[in-house]
Amino acid sequence: MKLYVLAFAGLSAILMSGCEKTNLEYKADEVRDASQRQADLTRESHDHAADQLRNADGKTITGSARDTRVEKAADAIEDAGERKADAVESSGERKADELEKRRLP
Repeated sequence: MKLYVLAFAGLSAILMSGCEKTNLEYKADEVRDASQRQADLTRESHDHAADQLRNADGKTITGSARDTRVEKAADAIEDAGERKADAVESSGERKADELEKRRLP
């Protein structure tokens, strides 16, 4: 029984020793989180602007604008926001990847 406990403790110590994150990995995670927050804010602001446009025209039961031109304009605002948010996320991911690569020999 003692042999099993010692073997388990030794195996656990070996497995846990490689799980620590470096400072660069923490910084990379912070960059990813910050870019994700910024992307979310970008999406929300564009969605809000599109909703304001729809509300000004008057919404139908389905939530779209009554005038098709207004709905197309609102959709274009949302699409632009999505593209900008995707660009922010991609940029943050590239920066985070660069940070993580720095720690490699």
